[in-house]
Amino acid sequence: MKWLKRGLIALVLIGAFVVIAMDDPYAGLDRQSIQFNAGDNQLAGELILPSGTKTPHQCVVFVHGSGDVPTDAFGYYLPLWRVLAANGWCAMSWHKPGVGDSSGDWQSQSMQDRADEVAAAIRYLRQTLGLKDGKLGLMGFSQAGWVIPKVAHQVEDIDFLISVGGAVNWMAQSEYSGRQRRLAAGYSESAIAAEQAAEAKVDALIQSGASYQNYLDQVNQNKKAPMSEAFWQFVKRNWASDATNDLIDLDVPMLALFGARDAYVDSDKTASTYHQRLANAPLPFYHVRVFEHADHSLLRTDNIANAHSERHRWLTLARIWWQGDAAFADGVMPCLTSWLAQFESGWPMQTNICSPELNADTT
Repeated sequence: MKWLKRGLIALVLIGAFVVIAMDDPYAGLDRQSIQFNAGDNQLAGELILPSGTKTPHQCVVFVHGSGDVPTDAFGYYLPLWRVLAANGWCAMSWHKPGVGDSSGDWQSQSMQDRADEVAAAIRYLRQTLGLKDGKLGLMGFSQAGWVIPKVAHQVEDIDFLISVGGAVNWMAQSEYSGRQRRLAAGYSESAIAAEQAAEAKVDALIQSGASYQNYLDQVNQNKKAPMSEAFWQFVKRNWASDATNDLIDLDVPMLALFGARDAYVDSDKTASTYHQRLANAPLPFYHVRVFEHADHSLLRTDNIANAHSERHRWLTLARIWWQGDAAFADGVMPCLTSWLAQFESGWPMQTNICSPELNADTT
């Protein structure tokens, strides 16, 4: 069975490479290599500009989700970059610390460290790359839901935030994600309860600051494959992450987008929390939308699939390479471009910018 799965993945990759060879995914884009310092790390990435543009005049900084993510998020960002460029916006992104040519280790970072890194990128973009006083927004994915509100509180010249599948509470998100993974794998409710009880013991160790050896002793009892020591330290550093307070005090316009078929974040509960917190923010200009037929990445789907499997991840990337922006759920790209258009000149118009079926407030 394993050879069959590997063979399928290989065929998908071969097909994707054929498509890429036939059609340049960067057509219509100009790419500039960039390097900037953030703390002790030197980070490498790219500035993606509309074709023929030498200096950015409005730009979106991409903030990665979890894991060892490269500049283009394995190709996921490409359709978004093309849509941005078609509307006159540049994009800036970089390899996470320890990925590609970037030094450091992303597993050693707190969410505040990540926010400081984005702040350094903004300074570099404005002072060195030539954006100066041009419009600037942040677009963050998943784990970046804990990062971009922090950046907005420490950097003044940010015009808007876009959050895709951003979680609110680390522990709640982890519990939801674990349950969805087990449901997709066919676990019974009793088996799920047993697994959650075992995870609760590990969570207690995390919250108590226990050593890695204490953790190994615990998982060995349950005969589970352990996380690495580096990732154990990463989780201990970040388990208390919660965006609630940062959303309450937010004074930057935000577009928060979710997929109703999200296997990682409870989209309904999270969207409700965003509504409640942003409604009381100093600047109550925001849009929250849950796309009915979309997953965690806003790609089109009708099911909460086993998004945690390696095979599913490769198939998802193949869809993006093959279909481009058509892989995204209906309404995602128009919603994004309509939001960006609000910032072309002056202050955004306070109108319903997505569609008649938008399930969100505009205040």
